[in-house]
Amino acid sequence: MKSVETRFFSDGRWLARGEPVLAPTASLIAHGEGWFETLRVETGRPMFLAAHLERLVAAISAVYGIDEAATARRRAEACVAAMQSSFGEFQSGRLRLLLTRDETRAVPGGDPWQVLGEWSAYHPDTTAEAEGIAVTIAAFAHPELGFLGKSASYHWSLAARQQARARGAREALLARDGYVLEGSTGALVWCNQGRWFSGDSPAILPSVTVAALRATGLVIEAAALPLAMLEPATATPVSGLILVSALRLAIPIRSCDGRVLPSAVATARSWRAALLAAHSEAFR
Repeated sequence: MKSVETRFFSDGRWLARGEPVLAPTASLIAHGEGWFETLRVETGRPMFLAAHLERLVAAISAVYGIDEAATARRRAEACVAAMQSSFGEFQSGRLRLLLTRDETRAVPGGDPWQVLGEWSAYHPDTTAEAEGIAVTIAAFAHPELGFLGKSASYHWSLAARQQARARGAREALLARDGYVLEGSTGALVWCNQGRWFSGDSPAILPSVTVAALRATGLVIEAAALPLAMLEPATATPVSGLILVSALRLAIPIRSCDGRVLPSAVATARSWRAALLAAHSEAFR
């Protein structure tokens, strides 16, 4: 296939440039209801696809029940398989799956689920990987909506990231009641006294990538991150902070609101390598 930056796939075919994607009756358009998963594609396959689909099913099941969630998963799997078949082999890049419902739409099988697949080119930010990124604490509290899954109603996260960029940072950290819960577009893993931790609050979205790191044998304990631990003057400050996500894998955080943090560049590099190796090993 000719190399392009972004293409959309629905109902078994690639959409033409400018072709409408969703009808006005889709629940995403009508009232913002939908779910999505973003995956990195490497060596011809999406990374940790089964785990991403499990997270998707859990979120949809909480709203529509197990049977509807199973139907949605089948549609998502069929979309990925059709996209992959049309490529021959997936080109490395970014894969996003968006699921929504349209009760008025005639679809094969009679169910209301529609899956939109998006493939786009992805170019790792080698500067961020090598130097780390600056972050800032969001001006508003974390909404505690993790139980909804990767919801298409993502305004709060994008607003937090936009705030961060307006303040010269790359990413926002979302906090509530004195604790940092997660990044606006990724999970947080931090080091304290030689041990690595990540949040496990039901308020936040479970991280597929953190789970994949644990599966490689890395010990990441469950804990809460007090805001005070990002202050150098505190008794036990963090000794490393890493943003973990499906696309970027692991990016070190070098500063928070202008306060320099201990470097986690080497650790993040080793984690990226471990995740890519685990992905390659799964398909040997």
